[in-house]
Amino acid sequence: MRVESFIILLFFSVSFSANVESVLEYVYKAEYDKAFSEISENDSSACVLKGIIYVSRFDDLGDTLDLDSASYFLKACKSNDFWEPLRRYQIGLINSILGNIVKSFIEARGAAQVFKERTDIDSKAFYAIYGYAVSFSKSSKNTYLADLRTGFEQSKMFSPVFGNSLIWYLYEEKKYAEALDIVNTLLKRYPEHPVFLQTKADMLFKLGKVEEAVAIYKQSEQFYAKTAPNSIRYWCAVVHLSKMTEENSWKEKLKSEEYRRVKHRMPDIK
Repeated sequence: MRVESFIILLFFSVSFSANVESVLEYVYKAEYDKAFSEISENDSSACVLKGIIYVSRFDDLGDTLDLDSASYFLKACKSNDFWEPLRRYQIGLINSILGNIVKSFIEARGAAQVFKERTDIDSKAFYAIYGYAVSFSKSSKNTYLADLRTGFEQSKMFSPVFGNSLIWYLYEEKKYAEALDIVNTLLKRYPEHPVFLQTKADMLFKLGKVEEAVAIYKQSEQFYAKTAPNSIRYWCAVVHLSKMTEENSWKEKLKSEEYRRVKHRMPDIK
């Protein structure tokens, strides 16, 4: 397929069918019910969008039923064109969350092979997420970071997705100031996003701005205590506060039965 015809097809499939940009914008604002209400069931991207919403809501609020729902919709359907590799990418992400590393890699690699053949900005950036993770070459990693940055700066639909991946790859390279700049850019657009706020606190802490980081995490702990108590995000706030402060109350919380129940699902917090 010629590049020109692919761009036309992608534009048609996105703009004609499901108000995709509107759906995703509600996801990025953490307004999940509104995102669901915007989906058109007649569109081939519908099941993928549902999967994205459920996975995003799980990442925010921690309800494992959302992972079950995402998996159901993503596995039960086939999508067209751009949306099919994105469907597989989401399945790989779910498997990664569940600790199914081999299945996660197989799905991510399959999706990446399709994205690699495409020339649009979104596909190159999605491939870069995979490419950076499996590459050992510094020059290759730099190329993938550049593609992610382009996606972050220019994508109309997935800028926050690419920005988030770019943040954590920069974090791996200890480029905390660059990562913080990207978080701040996202927060200008989504100023109350609870996940981006936690990410900002992580970067501030690495840059030695401990008081600012602690203030954000205390607000985050209070937010999740009300909206999603005992969620991963709630306990991430508590774990970080136990490491950032001298307050024994945070360490005491980590001795609770509630924390022991979710500890096996917690990320490795450094």
